[in-house]
Amino acid sequence: MRWLELTAQVESSEAEAVAEVFGRFGYGGVAIEEKAIWGCEDEAPFPNQKRRATIRIFLPIDNSLAKKRRELEEALTCLALKNPIKLFPCEIDEQEWGTAWRKHYKTLKVGQRLFIKPSWEDYKATADQVVVELDPGMAFGTGQHATTRLCLVALERYLRPGMAVLDLGTGSGILAIAAAKLGASSVLALDINTAAVEVARSNVQANGLCDLVTVEEGTLPRDEATGRGSFDLVTANIVADVIEELADSLVSTLKAQGILIVGGIAWGRLDGVIARLEEEGLKIIEVLAEGEWRTVVAQAKES
Repeated sequence: MRWLELTAQVESSEAEAVAEVFGRFGYGGVAIEEKAIWGCEDEAPFPNQKRRATIRIFLPIDNSLAKKRRELEEALTCLALKNPIKLFPCEIDEQEWGTAWRKHYKTLKVGQRLFIKPSWEDYKATADQVVVELDPGMAFGTGQHATTRLCLVALERYLRPGMAVLDLGTGSGILAIAAAKLGASSVLALDINTAAVEVARSNVQANGLCDLVTVEEGTLPRDEATGRGSFDLVTANIVADVIEELADSLVSTLKAQGILIVGGIAWGRLDGVIARLEEEGLKIIEVLAEGEWRTVVAQAKES
């Protein structure tokens, strides 16, 4: 079988939305390659500087190709982005495909101790390192994008052993798995996308964490997850609009002095998200930045 590699060049702020659409159609996951990555604790040299990302997927060349490509282009058009997305095609054979999509996924260090690795790579971890094994699938979150990295850094800083954790919009399950490996006593991972739930469950199983991490299809509010005092730490790597919309539900899940980590926030939306969280009574304790992206860490009141 031959394969069609499709790539698109987009602004970094658009990468997450485009990758989600790509993930509905591609095989072997979605590769995101960003240029000029700044450190997690550094600002971009100019806040309004436009950074670029390359999004890449593979489609089998068969009788359904034309239909899938047309549906992909229609879905991208529906995003109504400022600049139309141009797809760049390249045909490769089966042998090339077997290695081509894998070359975009390498073991990645995030923060001080976290390492994200695909199953086919060997990595000898030291005693103090935390390794998350994650195969790319049709779900967002491989550690390649700034939004995921920032949330992982925040998790490493604020999660304490024994915490009960909620991960809203789990995608590939990367944050839920990292939380469990960093010492959480239990993790509930939620996503509204059926395919993401399947991918996350597979990744949880591959990491041997089925006894600690529960993956379910759904979102907030939920009867069993909305009572105050349910979780010590809540993560939501989604988008600003949804964070603002669900702020009251997110806050209601936190224990007294519980930690909320929210990512997927473009720099231009930061003030609005902070205002909404403060409106719900949270104290902002840190804002992490990488390029155009921001992750906010906030804390609930004592009681």
